[in-house]
Amino acid sequence: MKLIYLIISILLLCGCNQPSQTISDIQGESVQLSYATGFTIDKADSITIITVKNPWKKGEIHSRYYLVKNDSIVVPPDGQKVIIPIKSMMINSATYLGFLDLLDQLDKVTGVCNANYIYNPSILERVKKGEIKDLGESFNIDIENLLLLKPDVVMTTAYNADDANSTLMKQSGLKIIYNIEWQEPSILGRTEWIKFIAAFVDQLPLADSLFNDINSKYQSACNIANQAQHRPTIFSGQDYRGTWSLAGGKSYTAQLFRDAHASYLYENDTISTSISSNIEQALINFSETDIWIGTQECSLNDLGQSNDKYRLFKAFRQGNVYNMNKRVNKNGGNDYWESAVVRPDLLLQDMIKICHPELLPEYETVYLEKLSANEK
Repeated sequence: MKLIYLIISILLLCGCNQPSQTISDIQGESVQLSYATGFTIDKADSITIITVKNPWKKGEIHSRYYLVKNDSIVVPPDGQKVIIPIKSMMINSATYLGFLDLLDQLDKVTGVCNANYIYNPSILERVKKGEIKDLGESFNIDIENLLLLKPDVVMTTAYNADDANSTLMKQSGLKIIYNIEWQEPSILGRTEWIKFIAAFVDQLPLADSLFNDINSKYQSACNIANQAQHRPTIFSGQDYRGTWSLAGGKSYTAQLFRDAHASYLYENDTISTSISSNIEQALINFSETDIWIGTQECSLNDLGQSNDKYRLFKAFRQGNVYNMNKRVNKNGGNDYWESAVVRPDLLLQDMIKICHPELLPEYETVYLEKLSANEK
């Protein structure tokens, strides 16, 4: 611990004063965002300004970043100066790997958390070779080794209150980039955070092109789903220690149900998070529902053995139960948590395939997998 505080003290003492400047002194042009509401990007001649809004305090700014290519450029004191393109980053969420992979910027990753739960093969290979450092649990990062790693930035998620780990990282002098894509109210808004990440690696034009292509494919999938002659009923989740978390009507899952032309009991609900229930209530509401997604088990046999009440659901009896484990490695790393966020077009096509297989006869699902039949 002495090493940690020695490094922190040195970093804090090395700060220097710069001439005063405000954000209003910078004249820039806003980068167009089609769906994302949680951040803005403004570009001036020599500075790119990224402003992250506070999703928990309406009208307030959570963080601001001034991206420059020359360290001599003076920026206002109300944000962090970041030299771009960054050459190295530590990330504490595997979700960011999907964005970086699509941008072809995985080589910038030098540190991760919970490497055993990562799916991306190239990242795992570099961890094995020692080229990427596994810094442990995301809420208990190995700060000493993180400081020795010296990444240009640490990209991390944010919550409504700082934890001790985040506070120590801030005090260390590390450049902390807060990515709050998970708070976006729409699925395509979440995907559009590819532009946020791209700005730090100086790849905004590429991100714009990639997002436009994904958005176009998503809308095309919606048009295919609208050709369906019926709307099968659907629900998600399963019992966990007495609680069954169901998708709120404004959640990403409920949006996928609607866009796949499926009928969901809570589709008109205004909750964007989850609706807490239990297995008894789920049986009342969904016992005759056609399709069930989001279980953890891989076979109907295992699902039935975990709770005998699951056998009472029509979806179970007819074998229309799906997990999201089609792309899982031997350690449990699941690509659904990495690339699906940035490829909602594929996720929607998966949903259409299970709801209306006749509309996509040649399509093979990427993330969703039907539970295998009961063992004889």
